[in-house]
Amino acid sequence: MNGILANRTLICCLTAWFSAQLAKYLIDGLRKQGWSPRHLLFGSGGMPSSHTAFVAALATMAGLLEGFDSLSFAICFVLLFIVMTDAIGVRRETGRQGSAINLLMDWFTLEHKSAEESEDLKERMGHNPLEVLIGLLWGIGCALIFR
Repeated sequence: MNGILANRTLICCLTAWFSAQLAKYLIDGLRKQGWSPRHLLFGSGGMPSSHTAFVAALATMAGLLEGFDSLSFAICFVLLFIVMTDAIGVRRETGRQGSAINLLMDWFTLEHKSAEESEDLKERMGHNPLEVLIGLLWGIGCALIFR
């Protein structure tokens, strides 16, 4: 346990994730969604991307500590690229599909009064490119501060 607590890279990554998640909670709370404790720790989507910040901090720390020409940095960079493209692409499209399905279900429920109401699908899943870019800069900034 002492080794985990002494791992500055891990602490940096967790700090980047939690501080980005806290910023997202505050920004979303002020903008529209209100204050939900569940959203603080487990919310997805929104500004900034905490997943991107988490992995950007990891990649930056690997580069700073072991060199930007190291295998460790290359692995972390590939992981960062996958996380960012997933946030912008797959998860964002999943959220858009959820929105469309929710509209269809609302229409279906209105048309067929006897139909049972179902729980809406989650619509806020991914990020736009700006949210991912801010998450990237957030994670790099945290790593530079920790270094």
